Amino acid sequence: MGKCPYCSKELHLEDFFEVTKKETKKGKVKVRVGDFIGETLEPRRSGPHLSWGECRMWVCPSCDTILGFTDYAYSGS
Repeated sequence: MGKCPYCSKELHLEDFFEVTKKETKKGKVKVRVGDFIGETLEPRRSGPHLSWGECRMWVCPSCDTILGFTDYAYSGS
């Protein structure tokens, strides 16, 4: 994966999500990606029921610098 542009630490998905690893009886390792660890925001427009969906704030786990924001779970209307 990429590196933080501020502290140059290498970043992985495990840094931003709860990851569980489990070994099966046959010896295979199964990885499950869980919930987002960072901050989740829900910006709103003025007026009732006018949501822009939700966005995630991605922060470097090493230097606590904001790397960016992404939209997800958009609820249109």
